[in-house]
Amino acid sequence: MATSCFLQLILVLATCTAAAATNNSPMAAAPAPGPSSSAALSFLQASCALTLERAADCYNLLLPYADSFHGSLARVARTSGVLAAARQHDFTKQLARLKLRGTGAGNVADQTLDGCLDTISSDDTGANVTLGRLDRLVAGIKNKKEFESERSLAQDWLYSSGSEMLQCVDWIHFAGDAALASPVLKEVIAGCNTIAGYLGIASELTIAIKFESPAARIYV
Repeated sequence: MATSCFLQLILVLATCTAAAATNNSPMAAAPAPGPSSSAALSFLQASCALTLERAADCYNLLLPYADSFHGSLARVARTSGVLAAARQHDFTKQLARLKLRGTGAGNVADQTLDGCLDTISSDDTGANVTLGRLDRLVAGIKNKKEFESERSLAQDWLYSSGSEMLQCVDWIHFAGDAALASPVLKEVIAGCNTIAGYLGIASELTIAIKFESPAARIYV
């Protein structure tokens, strides 16, 4: 399972990198998809409505994958989770490169960047475990208590990882005007806000997944 999740992450990292090269939107979707059925688009729209104020970003992000969901909210959440984890993984590497450059704004700003990297990189290690939980939700869990536990644990990681991104932004603001004026830390703030959005979408989709008894489940 861990190998499968790692391969998902590598494949999506390549997709996200290609998309970022051609689209400057902070919540850019992958390259334009082929035609999707009206039913697939309607289901995606209804699913993304569950994310409330993030609905438009959710729809644009997941549109390239609309035909892969087959009416399963768990599949929508898993795809969103894979994309969020890929972005977070890539951002962790970006922070490491920025740390080598330094902020140019003094020791307090440099220490703030170090703290952001330490916190976000530690969250990054939970991605494969969370993707494994989402895989099990897609496959179907027969026991409701086990289902609720897996869903809750997956959602907890997504939510807490998003919170850590926003905490990094707060630290930079607390570090003072010199830190806020640093181009390096401006880049960090932009990245944190963007990835917190990805993680928020995945978190809200995950907690909305409903338990289905084996008798009611339709396999497609």
